[in-house]
Amino acid sequence: MNDSPLLTVKELNKRYGSGCENCQSPHDLTGQDNRCPSCGSVWACIDVNLDLYKGEILGIVGESGSGKSSLVKSLYFDDEVTSGSAAISSYKEGEENIFKVSSQQKRYIRNYLMGMVYQNPWLGLKMSFSSGGNIAEKLIASGSFHVGDIRKRAAELLEHVEIPLARMDELPKNFSGGMQQRVQISKALANNPSILLLDEVTTGLDLSVQAKVLDLIRKIQREFNVGMIVVSHDLGVIRMLADRTIVMRHGRIVEQGLTDQILEDPQHPYTQQLVHSLLHV
Repeated sequence: MNDSPLLTVKELNKRYGSGCENCQSPHDLTGQDNRCPSCGSVWACIDVNLDLYKGEILGIVGESGSGKSSLVKSLYFDDEVTSGSAAISSYKEGEENIFKVSSQQKRYIRNYLMGMVYQNPWLGLKMSFSSGGNIAEKLIASGSFHVGDIRKRAAELLEHVEIPLARMDELPKNFSGGMQQRVQISKALANNPSILLLDEVTTGLDLSVQAKVLDLIRKIQREFNVGMIVVSHDLGVIRMLADRTIVMRHGRIVEQGLTDQILEDPQHPYTQQLVHSLLHV
């Protein structure tokens, strides 16, 4: 692992809802969770700090509503943050807060430096485009216009994720859920991003298909040396993939450390509960 982080996130806060005088800051909340009892606004992320290193898989685990998906969607600019900063070492020498740059620069970061794989493939793929066409869309967005080169790159990527080339011109809506996820992964890798964000990518898949997708993620880590953030409510998935793990609850990080360490000696009661449930599956 390199000494300097690829991605650094500091004090990230994300509120859904307009807020009121009782929740202008997440620190104003008086209840046990992250919802304002007065207006119903939710602080999905509260003072989140993290580092991601090149070639590392960072796992983020927590129950539904813990803020883990809000975090990666904020990083990919799907949602606007309320406050906080993030910097990428390969962008403006890591000196620029990517949340504050222009929409044109955000598009550049999405197209060149990051890839995103959603839980629901319908969010990450255009089902009216062929599998190859989905990859082509990502390549064209970053300035590749040579049809021969685009098809060659699309074929390489689909082969890499074990989609038969005979199905390259087929619509992904005709594919199984596992194949759709693999097309999404190939699209996310189109421009060799340094950061890959994966949000609950195995949820809803059969166990045998889950295993194939997890193997593919490991293979990508080895071959591309990409830094990944893998979000899951399933500690079993995190155990298989993550080098380090962050545990989130009610928008806050409650524990973080090496995955082995967290699984063998969890400190926070919530993490202990997660590990206990994993051991008794």
